[in-house]
Amino acid sequence: MSAPQGAREIGAKPRDYWWTVLAVDPLALPLTRRLARSGSVSPDQVTIVSVVLGLPTGLAFATGTRAGLVVGALLFYFSFLLDCVDGKLARALQTTSPRGKVLDDLGDGARRGSAAAGLAVFLWRTSSGGVFWLAVAYGFMAYYFALISGGTRGEPQTNVGGRWAESLARRRLLPTPGTPDVAALVFVLGPLTSLVAPALVVGDLLFALAILLTVYRLLRHP
Repeated sequence: MSAPQGAREIGAKPRDYWWTVLAVDPLALPLTRRLARSGSVSPDQVTIVSVVLGLPTGLAFATGTRAGLVVGALLFYFSFLLDCVDGKLARALQTTSPRGKVLDDLGDGARRGSAAAGLAVFLWRTSSGGVFWLAVAYGFMAYYFALISGGTRGEPQTNVGGRWAESLARRRLLPTPGTPDVAALVFVLGPLTSLVAPALVVGDLLFALAILLTVYRLLRHP
């Protein structure tokens, strides 16, 4: 199932994660179209702005205030939005490169690492009983999953089949959630609703399940 023609023209993937398609692409696609037409900004420059926005996310969370949670969530969202735009823009302009991929990966890691550390400090300052370990565990599991999962990822449509996958494919949606969806729950929705700890619990459980499934696949098909 291919992406709609308008989406293909501006570098969108045929299928993408739910958070990306539903909450980010409504802004990312028109922004990418405008940047592609103007030709005044390169994908790498967009990546740099994304990193500049993403790094202070943890500092905002670490203030331990409601305002800090909101600011951090917004910084994470707009940093991720630009992270989506840089890839779309590179594909639209046909300027993808290994250097761009490295910059993109560095930006992802910096944003997520900063956010996880910031939430750990937030919980340490505002909660008792070692709740901050939820954020520490999330950071470690997300990193470990990224390390072990690269060799097990097939084409998205092969993971879940049937009418469910076909129906979602018509809307450019992957059949199962992924790291960006979990990160949105933990670093955007949780802080915005002040449900930081519950969001981290769900995020930790999802990553634990993903790690177990990945290890099972690795051992089954070494």
